[in-house]
Amino acid sequence: MPIIFARVDDRLIHGQIVQAWLPELNVDEILIPCSKERESCLNRGLLRLSLPYEYELTILNSHDCARYAAQSKRRIFLLMGTLKEFTDLIEDGLQIKSLNIGGMHFKEGAQKLGENVFLDDSDKRFLKIIRDLGISIETRAVPNSQSISINEVL
Repeated sequence: MPIIFARVDDRLIHGQIVQAWLPELNVDEILIPCSKERESCLNRGLLRLSLPYEYELTILNSHDCARYAAQSKRRIFLLMGTLKEFTDLIEDGLQIKSLNIGGMHFKEGAQKLGENVFLDDSDKRFLKIIRDLGISIETRAVPNSQSISINEVL
């Protein structure tokens, strides 16, 4: 499987990704699954401009994304905006062992887990599904920061 790292971060491509994660991971491409609900608000041009030229950027619906990742020869950084997008990929057959949660910002009724991670009941439900499938879940903003356990909120 060419997926080197999978991360949920509602900001998608931003400074922490470009300055901290990309140099650490040695990937060729960022792959972003885009659900129908989020497609209209996704600015593909701005995402491309945010990414250094040496990295490929591919944005696909979740079904095509899972198939693409399984067949790709590139080293992929899988970057999603929501936990639902990650669970959609798993339902479409994506095999993955771990997930990083980097940023899920405040929303009404959400519980604070870390500085940049707020989980509502829907998020907790998705996390339980992911955990129960044996997928390791960690929260870290950047590679050298300390991970926060999600078990206390689940």
